[in-house]
Amino acid sequence: MRFEEVELDQQLPTIEVEVTQEMITRFACASLDFNPIHIDPVWAKRVNLLGYGKTIAHGQWTIDKLTQVITNWCYPHGRLKSIDIKLIKPIFVGDRIKFKGKVVAKHPRKDRSFCDVELWAENQNREKVAVGIAEVFI
Repeated sequence: MRFEEVELDQQLPTIEVEVTQEMITRFACASLDFNPIHIDPVWAKRVNLLGYGKTIAHGQWTIDKLTQVITNWCYPHGRLKSIDIKLIKPIFVGDRIKFKGKVVAKHPRKDRSFCDVELWAENQNREKVAVGIAEVFI
């Protein structure tokens, strides 16, 4: 893809995931984050941390998926310049999450042009669970 081909308000391809406990546990192994709030449903119910009584997905997993929206779109010629994500709500087992992005600004430069991409993740109730902005070299 070339910078000239990018359009304002262009939607990036959505990633849709149904969250499973196995997925969360595998991410715990990859990230070495074995906090029981993520991997132990019995503990999560008993302790009722955060008032939900269930395990939650890692925040870093959410950030990784939003980053994947960018890389799926801009690879192989683009690259991430910066990303800033805010986690709003927890993600639970059984949630169906859509990770989305949209081009909101273009910055032509002589040497390396880049775009601003708005990012967000929403659950099956269309509630935003994370929002962010990324700068992407094209």
